[in-house]
Amino acid sequence: MKILLTGATGFVGSRLKPTLESAGHVVRVVSRRAGADFDWSDASLARGVRETDAIVHLAGENVFDKRWTPARKELLRSSRIDTTKKLAALAAARKPACFVCASAIGWYGTSETKVFDESSPRGSDFLADLCGDWEDATEAASEAGVRTCRVRVGVVLDPAGGALAKMLPIFRIGLGGPLASGRQWVSWVHLDDLCRLFQFLVENDRARGVFDGTAPNPVTMNELARTLGRVLHRPSLLPVPEFMLRLTVGEVAGVLATGQRVLPRRAQEAGFRFEHPELEGALRALLVHREGSPS
Repeated sequence: MKILLTGATGFVGSRLKPTLESAGHVVRVVSRRAGADFDWSDASLARGVRETDAIVHLAGENVFDKRWTPARKELLRSSRIDTTKKLAALAAARKPACFVCASAIGWYGTSETKVFDESSPRGSDFLADLCGDWEDATEAASEAGVRTCRVRVGVVLDPAGGALAKMLPIFRIGLGGPLASGRQWVSWVHLDDLCRLFQFLVENDRARGVFDGTAPNPVTMNELARTLGRVLHRPSLLPVPEFMLRLTVGEVAGVLATGQRVLPRRAQEAGFRFEHPELEGALRALLVHREGSPS
């Protein structure tokens, strides 16, 4: 299958591209960077959709790397919603085999007590509104009969990027610990499992609708810190208070300090099997088996 991929140079996309290629697919990339197969101009993007069989859309500015100023919030919205609407309209006209679009578990809002799955109602904070509008932007494709999947991605674990890459330097020198109260839930997923889920959704012609891109066993922040410390053979006793988070990242701290417990019910019901369902096994696969040493 010929697959049009956006966000191919990002944290997830850079792993997803070789995953799809190793499965025998031909991946064509949309990017503003030199060397891409297509760019974001109307003519180029239309040609990309016309010449491929499926669309996987991952592009969007990083949510957590900067403070949420009004300008930053607008960029987070436009980088997701505008591009998704454009691709959905082209998909509606061309009718590829499928349109698989990233979303995020921020759709559910935050809670220390609730358990969420794909049937849960939407939250009411900024991230929930952002994710809701992001998912709604796919409607032109689904209403035209294109098989459309939306993947609500959780906390992706890999030492090359994301939350784990930021935690590792602190934990490796023995200064790691939980954020805020430590009671908040972390709905994590091994990067390889997430890429395999995207591949599964592209290849499974019965899959449509929303799928949570999270491992089946979320953990609390306390458990994440303890487990990471154990895998690295380092202490994990120094918490980061919420007020320090707020001083560092502003409004984003509210999300990090509360979290959400999300279960991938629909992915499992569809027959997807996680290779790394438990946190400790996932961390050992990433930090011991892959890197050769936990230290």
